[in-house]
Amino acid sequence: MLKKSLAILLGLAAGTAHGADIDRLNAEFSVNLNGDQTRGVNTLVIDRNKDQYHVNFSLSHWLLDVEQKASFGWQDCSARPDTFNYRAKAVGVTREERLVFDKQTHMVLSQGKDGNKLLSTKEGALDPVSFFFEARCDLIAGKQSLNYPVVRDEEIKWTRFNVVGKEAVKTGIGTYDTLIVERDRGDSKRKTRFWVAPELDYLLVQISHEENRQLAVTATLNKMTYSLVKD
Repeated sequence: MLKKSLAILLGLAAGTAHGADIDRLNAEFSVNLNGDQTRGVNTLVIDRNKDQYHVNFSLSHWLLDVEQKASFGWQDCSARPDTFNYRAKAVGVTREERLVFDKQTHMVLSQGKDGNKLLSTKEGALDPVSFFFEARCDLIAGKQSLNYPVVRDEEIKWTRFNVVGKEAVKTGIGTYDTLIVERDRGDSKRKTRFWVAPELDYLLVQISHEENRQLAVTATLNKMTYSLVKD
């Protein structure tokens, strides 16, 4: 659960038809667990080489260590996934997952705890990182409802988000007016929200996830440097 919710922090970068692509980004987020500040830290590094992105996300927390890496092509607000790697260690248990996309055969190889599985991507499929890049594009374009086919747990699952409001959020680099985007989970009591700041090129400044009454996690931007692609 914690892995899935904090993975949303990777939605920090993308390019749009209305705004410049991110060229480089380094960000750090503080972690609040059940209302208490912890020593946990999220770091995010994004590098761009022409039309190719490389993303490295890591979470260091006494409950959980996570690392996610993704590589994908990017052009005109469209992601073309290549590889995605995930590794997490919690309470002595390690979990790993790998996705390899083949553009020629329109297939993705999912390698997880249950072995290998091939899935067709002819109807579209994104990895758990690249779809957030497309989401940033859609938010800048003014869309209020977002829906993407994402490879998760050896399946392609449609993931929907809705813009539900606005709020000023205090971060380590200042206070910013934000859009609040919430994942549509139907009737589930679980709640995942993220806050993006138009003033910061629609970058993410905060994410929260409520699993139940006993477990709530919030990650807030603490430090960030980034540059845009020059025309």
